[in-house]
Amino acid sequence: MRIAIDSRFLLPHLEGFGRFTKEVASRLVRQHPEVEWDLLFDRKPLPRYHFGTAQKSIVLPPQTRHWSLYEVWWRISVPFYLQRRRPSALFATYGIISNTVGKRVPTAAFIHDLGFVRYPEFIPRGWWRYYMQAMGAAVRHSRILIANSQSVLADLVELFGAEASRIKVAYNGCDTEFFRPLPDLDAEAIRRRYAGGYPYLLYVGSIHPRKNPERLLEAYDLLRRRYTEPLRLLFVGRFMFGKSETLGYLSKMKHAEEVLFHPPVQDEELRNLYNASAAVVYPSLYEGFGYPVVEALACGAAVVTSSVSSLPEVGGEAAFYADPYDPASIAEAIYRALTQSPEEKSRRAELGRAHVQQFSWERTTQVIWESLKAIAS
Repeated sequence: MRIAIDSRFLLPHLEGFGRFTKEVASRLVRQHPEVEWDLLFDRKPLPRYHFGTAQKSIVLPPQTRHWSLYEVWWRISVPFYLQRRRPSALFATYGIISNTVGKRVPTAAFIHDLGFVRYPEFIPRGWWRYYMQAMGAAVRHSRILIANSQSVLADLVELFGAEASRIKVAYNGCDTEFFRPLPDLDAEAIRRRYAGGYPYLLYVGSIHPRKNPERLLEAYDLLRRRYTEPLRLLFVGRFMFGKSETLGYLSKMKHAEEVLFHPPVQDEELRNLYNASAAVVYPSLYEGFGYPVVEALACGAAVVTSSVSSLPEVGGEAAFYADPYDPASIAEAIYRALTQSPEEKSRRAELGRAHVQQFSWERTTQVIWESLKAIAS
């Protein structure tokens, strides 16, 4: 049996889709050496993305840096591969395929989120059209759809008319042996390195309109009317769409000098940042899962997040929740997180650590493997 995996997001710096692909593909290859695993790339992969002897890395041009090149990849390159190698099944890690591919090979598609449908104004029109078409193909032609939360499952049914009986749920995972409390960490050194020595609120992830950065900035100004202890707001991530709007709002803030931006960091440093934070804030308008919430809870950090989409599933009883459309609500939730008693902080940290144990990459991979095995046979 041969199974193909869309592996294009295994890039030098891993973000959400890349991390997901790495965690799942590495386990599938190592745990099932009886299968021939074809990992499909659009550029030469790094050696660290060779996970075992059962893997064959196949490079299919072109490099997919634009939606039009995605079209070429799925409509021409992948069908040519299918004709040549004839896999028994395809795992669409990114939740998109083409009609041509969907008709030729049994497919399991993993759906990470439908934010582009809920918030089309936050994505360029060409990308929106492409995603609607390509995810529509995945919904129509995949034998099995896998959603990464109950929220995404409900969105698939509501927004694409998918049959609930064809959808499985497999939450994304979190390595809780890696993301963990570090009691011996020199938190002061981390604060000096990233926040001028001040306690900081930490935002992690791409800085994108759907992630709600402008309302977070407004909430921070509101917070500082009431919370007068030394503090900074630290964004760790890369700007995506809407950078000029975010920076334009920043220039109008009363406390703009307390807002800091830093590019993405490696996981070891990210773990340190979670551990040394005063609180982690993630007031996104929509998430399919929300890695920063899970990782921060795994590290024992106080977490403030939104009361919408999948975030209550991910945050459980440990997080503080806010209405993401109301900066005053965000400010209030942050204030509560910053001023909780030591006993309450310890209680929530324990709740968080217990809650995130359910988000296991082993469980995620098992659901995917069972799905692939079923459609391949």
